[in-house]
Amino acid sequence: MVERHEQGTPPMQPRRTLTALMLAVVLAACTSTASTVTTEYYLVSGETSEALDADLRRKGPMRGHALAVAAIRFEPVSVQQEVTEAGCRFTEAKFRVKANITLPRWKERATSRDRELRNAWDALSSYARAHEDQHVRIAERYAGALGEAIEALPPRPTCEALDASAKRVVDRIGREHDEAQLAFDRAEQRRLERLLRQAETS
Repeated sequence: MVERHEQGTPPMQPRRTLTALMLAVVLAACTSTASTVTTEYYLVSGETSEALDADLRRKGPMRGHALAVAAIRFEPVSVQQEVTEAGCRFTEAKFRVKANITLPRWKERATSRDRELRNAWDALSSYARAHEDQHVRIAERYAGALGEAIEALPPRPTCEALDASAKRVVDRIGREHDEAQLAFDRAEQRRLERLLRQAETS
């Protein structure tokens, strides 16, 4: 299995501009191959942006250093081998993504009379979800690539030797997956920083 835990930056105050709020999320992952995604929430409380920010730092994932995170791993769905005259080979290798996303939930969202704060929180929450969903979609591509690469392995003299080759493929695809996830975070951070600069100068 290949497991990955998303990283995150400290949460920013919810009363900032939309782009600043988005920036807070970045740098924070049967025979069906459909992804299994679960979501859990941690409850934060506060009537002001300062109080919410403080509670996010107290209760957020990674000891308050992240606002939202996704723990992602690849699960084997169907991995089959057969022994032929040419040797042991894979006849099928299917994997799916299993992800657990952790997001904040504001306790006073329904009762707060601060419209600006509610709007800022809603924007932040929506972006956090979309950001982590994109990490899942990236993982789905690599789950498919993992299966294809294992199925493409040539026969080996023994199934033990074939398993060793498959492990090397798992390690390689795992590294490529992590690099792709980090590249997404870096690109998203640069994009949001540009938007933030534009908002501050407009």
